[in-house]
Amino acid sequence: MMATPGVLQKFAAAGLALAMIIHLSPGVAASQEAPEQTIELKVSDVKFEEVGRHGQFTYTREFHDHGGVGAKIRHGQVCYSSGGCISAPLEYLVEAGGVLIQEGQLLMPMSVSQAFDFTYVGEDGNGEKIIVKARILVVGDQMELQELE
Repeated sequence: MMATPGVLQKFAAAGLALAMIIHLSPGVAASQEAPEQTIELKVSDVKFEEVGRHGQFTYTREFHDHGGVGAKIRHGQVCYSSGGCISAPLEYLVEAGGVLIQEGQLLMPMSVSQAFDFTYVGEDGNGEKIIVKARILVVGDQMELQELE
């Protein structure tokens, strides 16, 4: 049984927050040191199931606030190496000093090898803009999270 592109987009949208959050301060000049990362993403409990043509992955993601100010992620977009993008408004809140845990996330690749590029926009607890960029690379029954700059 093959899933339709609409179904795949819904599953991919469910996985929009799989990324590293990078705090971008507008006052930091290019010659200065980059700001410290305040939110760290950890992915755990990755499971591959042979469902459909190329299988599916379920996993848990955790956003850890190390900066002590938290973050709100308000918009996300995922683009596929096979072509196309989808975007959606989001309401993800990482409490100051806390962890946001999202269990049962689902990702269904459309080919044996595929990259999913995730971009999110929001702000930290101080009102400073944050941009989230990461790539999930799927090859066969393996899934890897890569940080993007």
